[in-house]
Amino acid sequence: MSDRFSMPMDRRTLLRASLMLAAAPLAGCVQGEGDTGSTDVGSMEAEADRVLTFGIVTPTCIDPYGICEPGGLQVASQLFDPLMRFDYELGVLSCCAAERVEAADDSRTFTFTLRDACFHDGAPVRAVDFKRAWERVVRPDEDTESLMGPSRAAFLLSLVEGYADFRDGSASELAGVACPDDRTLVVSLAAPYADFPAVVADCRLAPIPAAISDNPAGFARMPIGNGPFMLAEAFGEQAASIELVPFTEHADAPLGVDRVSFALHDRIIDAYRAFEAGDIMVAPCPVENVDANAADWKTTDDERLELTARRHTVLASEPLVSYLVCNTSAKPLDKPGLRYAISMAIDREALVRSVFRDVRMPAGGIVPPMVPGYRDDSWPYADYDPQAASELLDTLYPRDADGERDIQLTLTYCADGGQHNAVEAIVTDLAAVGITCTPEAVGFDDLHQRLAEGDFQLGRVDRTIDFMSMDNVLYPLFHSSNIGVSNYARYADDQVDELLEEARSQDRDSERIEILQRVEDIVAGDCPVIPYLFGARAHVGARTVERLPFDATGVARIAKAELAE
Repeated sequence: MSDRFSMPMDRRTLLRASLMLAAAPLAGCVQGEGDTGSTDVGSMEAEADRVLTFGIVTPTCIDPYGICEPGGLQVASQLFDPLMRFDYELGVLSCCAAERVEAADDSRTFTFTLRDACFHDGAPVRAVDFKRAWERVVRPDEDTESLMGPSRAAFLLSLVEGYADFRDGSASELAGVACPDDRTLVVSLAAPYADFPAVVADCRLAPIPAAISDNPAGFARMPIGNGPFMLAEAFGEQAASIELVPFTEHADAPLGVDRVSFALHDRIIDAYRAFEAGDIMVAPCPVENVDANAADWKTTDDERLELTARRHTVLASEPLVSYLVCNTSAKPLDKPGLRYAISMAIDREALVRSVFRDVRMPAGGIVPPMVPGYRDDSWPYADYDPQAASELLDTLYPRDADGERDIQLTLTYCADGGQHNAVEAIVTDLAAVGITCTPEAVGFDDLHQRLAEGDFQLGRVDRTIDFMSMDNVLYPLFHSSNIGVSNYARYADDQVDELLEEARSQDRDSERIEILQRVEDIVAGDCPVIPYLFGARAHVGARTVERLPFDATGVARIAKAELAE
C-alpha cells in the first residue's frame, strides 16, 4: 500500500486538460421550503470590506443531497468538505475531512480517520454524521424526497455492503458503514473496489449534522456544513444572490475575502453580461465569448489554474468525453475495419476549430485527460488520416462505376444537445471518404432507449466521469455485464472483463492503472466506440481579483482567494 493516493500525473498534462465538472441534472430536484434553518450567523459576519462577487446560474439545490448543476456544486463546495479531495495540480487523491485512510489488502474494507473539526453550528464532525448523510442519499426520508426527489448520488454507494437491502427498506441501516468511535468510519464493500476513496471525494457524500432531523426543509434552504464558508442567510426561491461568510473555526479559514456574494442568473450568458457591465468580478464564460487566446491553456508554461490580475480567463476541460458508439452486434458496424475507417475519417482538430472556436480538446482516446492513467493519443485510429480510411474502405466497400460505395449509415443524436453543427461536420467528413451517413435527431429519452435496446447504427453520446478513476470510464462502457445499460456498443471480450475485475482488487495505484491501460489498449484496437472530443468550460475574472485558484473541475477554491486592495 506504499503508493496509495499518491499517483502523480505529468503537471503540464494536467494544465493542458484540466477538468470542469458538469453534473448531469437530477430529476425532481427543488428547493426546500420552511424555516430558515437552525443556525444564526448574523453575529458571526465580518465587516464585508473585501467582497468577492461571483456570477452563477441559479442552482436548484445547494444541499449536497440534491446538487443538480454547476452552480449548486460551486456553492456547496465552499460549504462542505467530503472525506477526500483530488488535488488536480499534483494529480493525487488527498485527504480532506479525513485525516488518513487505510485500505485492507482485499480492497474491500476502508478505514477513514476523521480530522478534528466542527460544523457551522459548532457541533463536532463525527463518523456518524457521514453515515447519516450516506443513508439519507441512499434512502431519504419522506420529507427529503418530497422536497428534492431521489438523489442520483445513491449509485456512488452501490458497492457498500448492505446497499440493496437498505435501499429497498428490508434493512434499517446501511450495514457496510460502521462507526466504532466518533473519529473512525469503517466502510465494507460487497466486492473489491480499490478506487473507493476516489468515490468519497464527491461533495454529495459530505457529512450532515444531527440538526437536520429537526428541520429538513430549513436545512435545504440553509445547509449547515463543515467547509471553509457558511451561509449568511437562507437561500430562498426569490433570492437574487447567495451570501457566504468565512467559517473562522475551519482549519483553512479564508483570509483573503470577508464575504462571497454569488449573484444568481438564469443563463450563463446573463452572468457573463453582468461581468462585462462590471457588476460582478467572476463569471462563467460562454464558448462563443471566449477569446481565442484563452486556448493558451493547451501550451502555457504557467502550471497553475487560477485567475490573477494579469490572467483574466481560465479555460478548463470537463470530465466529459463525446464519442460515437457503434452497434457492434449488427451489420455493418460489426466489421472492425469499418469502425477504423470512420474514426480515421473524422478531422477532430478542424471540428474543434470550426465548431467550438478552439475551446474544446480533440479526443485521442476515451479517458479524459485529468483522470490518472490518461495518455496522449492512446487510440491508434483516432488520428485523422482520410487516405488510410479510403484505402481501408476500398477493401471493404470498393467504389462502383459511378464512384459510389455501397455503404449507408444513420447517425442518431439528441436533438436538444446543441450538437447539430458537430454532427453535420462529422457527416461531411464521412462523405469525403465515400460513407453516406444520414443524421437523425431524436429526443433525449428516445435516444437512450434506442441505445439500450440496440435499435441504432451509430449514436452520439456524452459520458461524464463521476470520479477520477479509469475504472469509472472503462468498466461501465466495456464490461460485458453492462451491455444495454451503459455498454451501448454491446462490446464483449473475456480478457477485458477479466482485467477489469482484476484491476478492482489491485491495491497499488500504479499496478492498477497499468492493468487498466492494458484494457484501454485492447478496446482501442477493437474500436467499439469512436471518441472525438473532450468538453471544456471557461471562467473570466476582473482585474480586482489578485488570485482565485480553480480545481480542474471548475470549482473555485475561494478560501484561497485574494482581492486587490
